[in-house]
Amino acid sequence: MRNGAWWFHPAVALGCPAILIAIAAYATPPETYGFYWKTGKFFGPQALLSVLACIAVFVFGTLVGQGHRRTPATGSEPADPWQARIPWDLVRKMFRLSFFLCLIGYTAWAAVAVKNGISLRLLLDAVTGQGGAVYALREEYLTTVPGVTTMTQFGIACLVLAVPLGVATGWKKVRWQVATVLFLALVRAVLHSERLALIELVVPLLISYLMLRPKWRPFQQRLIKLAPVLGGGLLFLVFSAFEYSRSWLGFYAAHESSFWRFAALRLVGYYSTALNNGALVVQSLASPLNAPYFTFSFAWKFPLVKDFVTSIFPVIPLSEAGYLDLLGSAANPEFNNPSGFFLPIADFGFTGGLLYWALCGLICGYLYRQFLNRSAVGLFLYPAIFTSLVEASRILYWSDGRFFPPMFLLVISVLFLFREPSRRHVVAAISSTKIIGRSQESPV
Repeated sequence: MRNGAWWFHPAVALGCPAILIAIAAYATPPETYGFYWKTGKFFGPQALLSVLACIAVFVFGTLVGQGHRRTPATGSEPADPWQARIPWDLVRKMFRLSFFLCLIGYTAWAAVAVKNGISLRLLLDAVTGQGGAVYALREEYLTTVPGVTTMTQFGIACLVLAVPLGVATGWKKVRWQVATVLFLALVRAVLHSERLALIELVVPLLISYLMLRPKWRPFQQRLIKLAPVLGGGLLFLVFSAFEYSRSWLGFYAAHESSFWRFAALRLVGYYSTALNNGALVVQSLASPLNAPYFTFSFAWKFPLVKDFVTSIFPVIPLSEAGYLDLLGSAANPEFNNPSGFFLPIADFGFTGGLLYWALCGLICGYLYRQFLNRSAVGLFLYPAIFTSLVEASRILYWSDGRFFPPMFLLVISVLFLFREPSRRHVVAAISSTKIIGRSQESPV
């Protein structure tokens, strides 16, 4: 798959699901919002046009950022294979570092749980969905330690580095680390009611692997092209499996007649109410915040940085606590996602929000082009941000504090450690390798 699948493109990854979700949220009557999701409807015509405008400028930005790229002939390989352009020894060191940091985070989290008195009985109750055990675990036992348990997020960097490393140098030395990180994320998703912890690992892993695997059979290529449709069905099944123990057994089973109907409404509700909440935020503000509070939310949470930022912006008209109060008074705090599209508008106004999305499109288009070219910048950054694209309707993922640590490590690595050699040096290295190989051949 030299040129990737059609849905790898950032404009498609963000635009297609966002347009469908926005139209569905707009077409859903207020009675449905009130009856099933216990909230008023705020997503009206103006909010729909705002979302479509954000998508339009983002798509335009991606096309400009991608620029013109010459596509090689089918079956041809570039003169300098991508494996020869990346310093794999340094990649392996950063891979091991990110895995080690991830393990420290999970170890610290487990230690906190033990200190708080977690028991095997509670764990079993959480797995089987008994008596709100999942919420007890999250609120009382698996509490986070800022700056320490956040290190679990280095698992994202670990897997993003692992796939190119495995494809280029062999999977034997990375597969057990990959399996460990995925297993820990699965446990976290179940016990901490945090599906995103698993999604943010699986999505970049799949994107990178589908792009870099050398050969695909024709029927496999057809399946990859249909992946968005198949992925939608898989999303519903995975979502339903988690909701079964998370909310169905503990409460809704006694009030609903059909689990599958409940799960479908719940899934639609997560995305529709996110856009609805975002529209509520914009409508509730007399003027923009004039501060990057939502668009750079990690800066308000990251140690040391937050002190500097709060000194520049000491007063924020709508803080995170204020947002939750707004949901409590006008919407439903159970569905608390704010939608990624409206947050830049809340920060900078409508025009500033459009500029923000255009700039994001420009960056994503550039990274996508580098991803197709299999450069270090594209291989190690684009898969990491892909989750942000498909989840834009629900959250502004790339601005969140959970995404900042692994992305910071990847950006620093790409800018200062994984610098690619010049084309002349690569061609010389490949040529010398071929000459040495021919000189070692035995005569017939």
